[in-house]
Amino acid sequence: MLISLHWFIFLLNLPVASWNIYRYIMVPSGNMGVFDPTEIHNRGQLKSHMKEAMIKLGFHLLCFFMYLYSMILALIND
Repeated sequence: MLISLHWFIFLLNLPVASWNIYRYIMVPSGNMGVFDPTEIHNRGQLKSHMKEAMIKLGFHLLCFFMYLYSMILALIND
């Protein structure tokens, strides 16, 4: 996105990318990953993880349609 100078799309994706990097860095050393199944069920964190997943799903769905619109607009203009 930076190479093709799409600044708006880059700035739109920057918070989600930084949140994912933060979540990856903050994983405790004994866990398998961010969404360790045993930790989610043991601590009762399933509801918060589902909420985060739904927010990310909505964001990616919005981005998909925005990218699709941009692609169609670029094809029509050529």
